[in-house]
Parts: sequence; structure tokens; C-alpha cells
Amino acid sequence: MIYTIKNQNLEIDISSHGAEMKAIRYQNVNYLHDANPKSWNRSAPLLFPNIGAIKDGSTTFNNKNYALMKHGFLRDRDFLVTNIETSSITLTYLASEQDLEIYPFNFQIDVTYQIHGNILKSYIVVKNLSSVIMPFNLGLHPAFKVPLFDNEKFEDYHFDFQETFSYQCPTVNLADGTIDFAKISRNFDNLKILPLNYDDYQNDALIFTNLASHQISLTNKDSSHGIFFEFYDFPMLGIWTPNHVKAPFICIEPWIGCADEIDSDHDFLKKRALINLKPDESKLIMYQIRFF
Repeated sequence: MIYTIKNQNLEIDISSHGAEMKAIRYQNVNYLHDANPKSWNRSAPLLFPNIGAIKDGSTTFNNKNYALMKHGFLRDRDFLVTNIETSSITLTYLASEQDLEIYPFNFQIDVTYQIHGNILKSYIVVKNLSSVIMPFNLGLHPAFKVPLFDNEKFEDYHFDFQETFSYQCPTVNLADGTIDFAKISRNFDNLKILPLNYDDYQNDALIFTNLASHQISLTNKDSSHGIFFEFYDFPMLGIWTPNHVKAPFICIEPWIGCADEIDSDHDFLKKRALINLKPDESKLIMYQIRFF
């Protein structure tokens, strides 16, 4: 079911399926990809308990094998709406028996979306309801419509990182989606402005680790419209658009963790940037996006 929150500036549609945003309308213009399957059938999935590929589709907890799919399973689960107001909504998901068969930890996740003026704020709370430490990764995957207007093109837009920094982006293995951190696909020296160019994504996502900047803007060439994204709780960032089609969107993907490494031995506990929650412990993860 689709629920809508709104104020005088913003109107956001959220599906109970995956707690996924399906539209973000600022001044009646939808800034979010419409999930057209010709390019990608998602709009803004939540990635949990893993991000990206699991090598061979199999991981181990306490030496027992479990089958986890790419980007986890939360995006395909139905949430319950536990609170809704005009400009705010909270959706809740409790782990099921089906989940325990592929991820052996009991948990609760609450996802809240709030709008304040032209700003969307989101709060994700993960609680460990099991009796042992629960490891997980969590990521965002919103796809922003580019270009926004018919008289523009994809290449008219650019990213502006809040801080200038140099990055070495590791290589995604296109055969299985794992990451080779020993093989650099792109070097960015003193990166501040990153123009949009489809050729940059022929080898899948650009992956930025050791982020110096947890604020990034995506704007058109004269910066008259776009977004400003703040994601301080996320140590990594992926930027992606499909490499097989010139899709009308770009994904900004703050990550806590990433896909398995190319030489992974399948042990989930060796994944990067894991959050490890003690029994009954909760973790709050926040982000916000300003639209203009």
C-alpha cells in the first residue's frame, strides 16, 4: 500500500513494501526515479542485512551456511505503519521465520520519514531482539531522476562534494558483483566536482571509501535545482546508474559496509564496516536530503 506525507513544499509517497519511497515531489516535480523496469524496477530500496553481492550467494554464521541474496531481503518485506501524521510516517518490520532461515537473528526495524519545509529527514532504528550479538550492514539506494526537465540532458548535471579529497575506487567484478580492493578502477585526485557521464559507470558503481565528505549535492549546470544529501552515519558511498542502458537517473548510495570482497571466504563476520549489536541494543541511523 502507498502512503503519502506532505507539506506546502514536499509530497512523498512511501510503500509499505520495503518501506521504500516511490515518489518525492518538490514543487510538483518528482525528483525520484519512477521504477520503470525498462531501466530499473526500484526507486529507493533499503539494503539490509547486507549490501551488494554475497560471494556465491552463500555466507556463514558460526560455520553454518545461509543463502543471502544481493542487497539483502528487507527491500522485499512488508512493513506495518505504526504511526502516520500529515508530514511524518513510521513503518515497522519484525523478523519472520522466513528471515531466520537465511539470517539467524531476530530483529525489529523502524523506518521514519519526516518532512520539514524542503527537507526530508529519515531515521532508521535497528534493534537486536536475539540473545546473541547481531552483525549487519545497512545501505541506502535512492535513484534520483536526471535530467529533471525535458530541455536538459544527463550530462548537464554534476556532483559537488563538500570537501576536496583524493580517492581510489576499487573494481567491481562484473562476473559476480564482488569487489577487488587491490585493483583500482578509477583514481580521483583532489575531487570536488564530478560531472555526470555515462561512461563512468561501464564497470558498475563508483565506490568511495574513507570518505572525507559526508555531504554531496547533485545539481544542474547552473545549480538552479537539485538536491543536497547529508549522510554522516555512513562511511562509504556508491554512485551508480545501469551500465547497459542510458538510464534517466543516478543513484546516490550511502553505505555502512559493501559487497563481499573478491577473495571472501564467506564468513559474514569478516565483512567491512559491520555494525554489531548486543542483545536488546538499538542503533539509530540518520540522513537528510534538501530539495531545491
